[in-house]
Amino acid sequence: MSAGFAVVDVETTGLVAGRDRVAEIGIVHVDSDGTVRDRWETLVNPQRDLGPQRIHGIRAEQVRDAPLFPDVLPEVARRLEGRAFVAHNARFDHRFLAAEFLRAGEQFPVGADDVVCTMRLARTFLPGVGRSLQDCCNAFGLPLEDAHTAGADAEATAHVLSAYLSMAPEHPVWAAALERSAALERSAALAWSVPSRAGHPGLTRGRSDHLARLRRRLAAAWTDGMLSPESVAGLYAEADRLGVAEEQVDSLLREPAPAPSGGWSPPGAPVALEPGRRLVLTGQMRRPRHEITERLQAAGYPVHPAVTRAVALVIAADPDTQSTKARRARAYGIPVVGEDFLRTLLGEH
Repeated sequence: MSAGFAVVDVETTGLVAGRDRVAEIGIVHVDSDGTVRDRWETLVNPQRDLGPQRIHGIRAEQVRDAPLFPDVLPEVARRLEGRAFVAHNARFDHRFLAAEFLRAGEQFPVGADDVVCTMRLARTFLPGVGRSLQDCCNAFGLPLEDAHTAGADAEATAHVLSAYLSMAPEHPVWAAALERSAALERSAALAWSVPSRAGHPGLTRGRSDHLARLRRRLAAAWTDGMLSPESVAGLYAEADRLGVAEEQVDSLLREPAPAPSGGWSPPGAPVALEPGRRLVLTGQMRRPRHEITERLQAAGYPVHPAVTRAVALVIAADPDTQSTKARRARAYGIPVVGEDFLRTLLGEH
């Protein structure tokens, strides 16, 4: 019999799976009788701009040393294994996870039709009530704190699911979902034995794949031009989990570091900029992009759509962003500053 349900929520850099990326994931286990169990969550380094930060509240500095999705993929797979996949607006979360698995060269173990959507089920269990997660929580008197964080939203969805189960424990949707998940578990031919934090075997893939994974993690840790002690400790911990010898990690750390990402300037740092110099904007800022562009150009600063060596400055919604424009600017030694620097350029002191 299935172990129950895995309630999932992802926070993403945008709305288009395959183009946008997962930046945070939360998974909460719920037993078949509705008992809410353990909660797991992690930030993920999406290796790009974080998109609508006003919604999810994730800052680039928070994900700089976060694991890449391939690093957390085994844990995600383990937590989904043998459980019915549940989410609020489940197709959205399913599409993003399936795209991330595909990008990592793996097949997502849950089919698009093998999901339970608490948003869709609101029409059955909460007729006349709005379908948002907040609406469903309000209907049951459930708290929803830290909305739009993956762990909090997954836990709130888990309690909504539990409330549905208590209302109609014999509803056929539950038995069908649990049977499908059990069938998937029996027929799955995963190419790995999924690890856990308690020391399960690592992925049964070649040593070169393990080293490639560690090298990607190391590359991400170098993004700010230096390695933190926490990043190095995390690298050794990941190597231990994968069964890679410490000597191999020592060897990776002896490899030449990437060229420093020069040109970064903290928010508010003085940047000498004469009118006429080209600027580039990146990220979703507090003001509409067209308004910023018009005001800069009226002040004598042409806004360029792409970063070239002729660009003098990149202004970012988040100065730590890993957007393509910001990464290219740092490679060229072009300063990247925060949105607040607009006030200096536009004389809004």
